[in-house]
Amino acid sequence: MNHLRKLGLASFLFLGLGLLSGALPRSTAGWTPDTAATMALICYGIGLILALIAFMQSRRGQSLDGVTKFLARAPLALVTIGVLIFFLRAMSGWY
Repeated sequence: MNHLRKLGLASFLFLGLGLLSGALPRSTAGWTPDTAATMALICYGIGLILALIAFMQSRRGQSLDGVTKFLARAPLALVTIGVLIFFLRAMSGWY
């Protein structure tokens, strides 16, 4: 498996873990809300760093197949779209 695919899959994994750890009910995980928020932020941070690394390495001009391009570039695009949605909701006053 290509290293860019591995980075993209790892980024998706950590972004998903961050989403999952923040969305789990407290009784399921046994965490306090502060611990769940901390774990979610750590997973989001690692996922964002991996997404940035994969995106920057996919732009080097080498010939990549479609799946590798998608896995290397999609996590950063999803994070960007999510931030844009939160920004627009905050600016419009619709929480």
